Amino acid sequence: MLDWHLYRDSFSTLGMRQIWSEEATISAWIKVEQTLARSQAEVGLIPSEAAAKIESLSASDLDAAALLEEMKLVGRPIVGLVKQLRSLVGADFAAYVHYRASTQDIMDTALAMQMQQGLREVYAMLAQIAGHLQCHIAAHPDTMMIGRTNGQHALPILLKTKLEVWREELARRNAALVDAAGRGLMVQIGGPVGDLRKYEGETGQLVKTCVADALNLGSADPHWQNARDGVAEIVTACGALCASLCKIAHNVNLLCSSDIGEFLEGYGDRKGASSSMTHKRNQRASEFGEAVARLGRQRSEQIGEVTLHQHERAGGVWITEWMIVPEVFLLTSGALMWAEQMFATLNMRGDIMAQKIALAETDISNH
Repeated sequence: MLDWHLYRDSFSTLGMRQIWSEEATISAWIKVEQTLARSQAEVGLIPSEAAAKIESLSASDLDAAALLEEMKLVGRPIVGLVKQLRSLVGADFAAYVHYRASTQDIMDTALAMQMQQGLREVYAMLAQIAGHLQCHIAAHPDTMMIGRTNGQHALPILLKTKLEVWREELARRNAALVDAAGRGLMVQIGGPVGDLRKYEGETGQLVKTCVADALNLGSADPHWQNARDGVAEIVTACGALCASLCKIAHNVNLLCSSDIGEFLEGYGDRKGASSSMTHKRNQRASEFGEAVARLGRQRSEQIGEVTLHQHERAGGVWITEWMIVPEVFLLTSGALMWAEQMFATLNMRGDIMAQKIALAETDISNH
C-alpha cells in the first residue's frame, strides 16, 4: 500500500522513498562492495586495478530480471548481485569481487548507510517543525487558554506553555535518535561467522576500520551480525518519535473541533472537503498526522521480536528486518511531513480561547 501512486504521498515523503527504493538499496549494496574492494586494495589484499574496475560499476549495469531469478532460487539478493558483478569485471578480476565477505556484511552495512541517510531526513523535518512551533510561541507570548485535565476545564494556562511542552518533547525525541545512531550505525565486516576468520593477523581489522572511515560509520567489535540491538534502538527511537507526533496531532485535532475551535488548520481550495457535506472543511493534516504516526509506532514495536537471533546467524528473524526497518522510516517521514504541514498553516484563535476561559471562570465561581 505504501507504493500505491494514490496513497504514497500521504504516508511517506519522496525523499525517504528515494532512500529506501529498490534502486537505492541495490546501489547501496554495490557501494559497500566497492568500498570493501578499495579498502582491501589499500592494505594490499587485492590489486588496485581490480578495485578500480569494481568501482566503475553501477546498478544500471545489472540485469534486473536475472537478479530476481537468482533471488527466488537462493533466497538472498547478494548471490545474484555478486555473480553479475564478477561477470562485468571480467575473468581477470572476478575473484576480487566480494572478496572474503558475506551476504550479511554487505546488506547490514548498506542498511546502516540507509538508516544514516534516513535519520538526516528526520532531523531536517524535526528542525522545520521546531521552527514553526517557535514562531507560534513568539506570536503568542501572553495568550491564555483554558487548561484541560481528564477532558474537563481545569485552570487557565499560557498557550505558549502547551506549545513549549510539544517543542521540548520533540527535541528529546531528536536527542534520543542521535544517541541511538551513535550505537546503531555501524559497518558489518566479518565474513561468514563475523569474526574476520578469513583474514590473517590484523589485516581484517584494518579493512574493517578502513570501510568504516570511508562510509562515516561506526564499528562494533567483534561484530553485530547476531546482535541487533543497534538497529532495534534506532527503530524504537523512531517509534517513540511517532508516538509523540501521534499524541500532538490528536490534541491539535481536538482543539480544531467545532466544539472547541481554539485552533484552526489553514484551508485552501476545497482542502479537507467532504463528499456529502459541502459546508465542512475537515482538519486533514492533524488527522493524517495522527494516523500515519500511529502506524509508525505500531510497526516499530515489531523490531523487538526480530532481535532474537539463534547462535551466529538466524535468517528467520533477520529477513523480517528487510520489511520493518524501511517501513518504519517511511511512516516516520509521513508523520513528520503532516506535522510540519499542520504547524505551518495552524491558526491560534485567541478570541475563542478568551471565550472558553470566561465560560470556565463562570463555572468555577458557581462552585
